[in-house]
Amino acid sequence: MGVREFRRRYIVFTIDASKNVERWELIKEFQREASRMGLDQENEGRPWLTAFQDNRGILRCSHTDKDIAIEMLQNVTEVGEERLKVKIETIVTSGTIKKAKESLP
Repeated sequence: MGVREFRRRYIVFTIDASKNVERWELIKEFQREASRMGLDQENEGRPWLTAFQDNRGILRCSHTDKDIAIEMLQNVTEVGEERLKVKIETIVTSGTIKKAKESLP
C-alpha cells in the first residue's frame, strides 16, 4: 500500500456575531487572511469552506496545514464591507466530513 501524501482535515467552527454572516463575505475574509499568512491558494490542500449556514461551518484543509488553518480562522475578527465584528471558535477537527457534520452544534 502506497503512502498518501495528502489527507484532509475538517475543522468545525461557530461564529459569534450580532447577525448572520453571509457565506461569500466569509470566503472573501478567509482568502484575504490565507493570502496574508502565505497559504498556497492553488493546491488541493488549501483551506476551503466546505459547509456554512447560520454562523456554523466546516473548513477543509490538509493535515499538514491544520494548525495554520485554525490560526487563520481565529485571525478573522471582522467580516464584510461593514466590518461586522466576529469571533470564530473552533469546535473540533475531524478526518472525515461525516464526523465533522455530526459535530456541528
